[in-house]
Amino acid sequence: MIGRPSRFLALLCGAVLVASGVSCSDSGSSGSSEQPSTEPAVSPYARTNTCLPGEAAADNDTARRLTDLSRNAGRLLIENGIAPGPSVAVDGQLSVDQAADRASTVPGDASIIEALWSATITSVDNLGPVSDRDEYYNTLAERISTLQLSDQYLSAMLGPRWAPVLDVVERFAATGYEQLVEGVRASPPMRKGDAAATRAQLRAFAVDAGLEKQWETAQTIVTVYFQSCSTSAQAAGVEVDLSSSVLAEVLAADAVAAAFSDPDAAPDSIGPLSRGLDIALGADPGTGGDLTKDYDPNEILSPEDAELMDAEEPNLEGP
Repeated sequence: MIGRPSRFLALLCGAVLVASGVSCSDSGSSGSSEQPSTEPAVSPYARTNTCLPGEAAADNDTARRLTDLSRNAGRLLIENGIAPGPSVAVDGQLSVDQAADRASTVPGDASIIEALWSATITSVDNLGPVSDRDEYYNTLAERISTLQLSDQYLSAMLGPRWAPVLDVVERFAATGYEQLVEGVRASPPMRKGDAAATRAQLRAFAVDAGLEKQWETAQTIVTVYFQSCSTSAQAAGVEVDLSSSVLAEVLAADAVAAAFSDPDAAPDSIGPLSRGLDIALGADPGTGGDLTKDYDPNEILSPEDAELMDAEEPNLEGP
């Protein structure tokens, strides 16, 4: 099913995965009498096309590239069968996020299309994913395969500044997830102390302009990318510094917020808000200004999850 998973659960899963290397989506393991394969196992949670470093798009026709991605992902789902998630896939079935990663050719594109699917394909007629499972998922795969994107569609889904938003995603995704997290860990303090308040102000401007849904879809791209890539890294046995990963996500969300916003609405806020990601990517030396690595984890949570996080851990210092 396409949907936005709980951020509170994702953070808890990340902490557990770093320690154990087990996916939160797996309910357990079963023994087998078969001899172990000599081929290297590929985790169903691997998202190599999304999360490894790569080249930026070779052309500027974003709508065509994402249309091709959706069409190819839909074909993979139709040909192989669609499963609600990697842990329950059988006989070569794929989940929608697996198909998006396999069909993508540019780092980060899979996260973009997943966010757009979530915003666009919000229901499948009157079918239910449990009561009408086969028909539901077959219809979902068909709709993914026929989704047609255009510049007008991207503007409607991501706001009039959709191109700068996607440029930000392409920048941090091309760096590679693990490389970005390490860059955050090794960087000097990079974030303005009032960045959270600034982002909240820019969101309020977006809501007043009638762009709340577009703002949320743009931010969902960041959510999907970091959830997918942190899970992929952990499933591969890579030790990921959770605090640096969350801070990297916060910086990416800041930069997407700055790119989303009209420069004339808050000209003194947008530049400083995007600077943190520039420092983490090595494009800014990070000198001058009152900068910090501290953050509030509630910034990347839904309001419901934020209440749960407040009850458990009100503050989390950066790396």
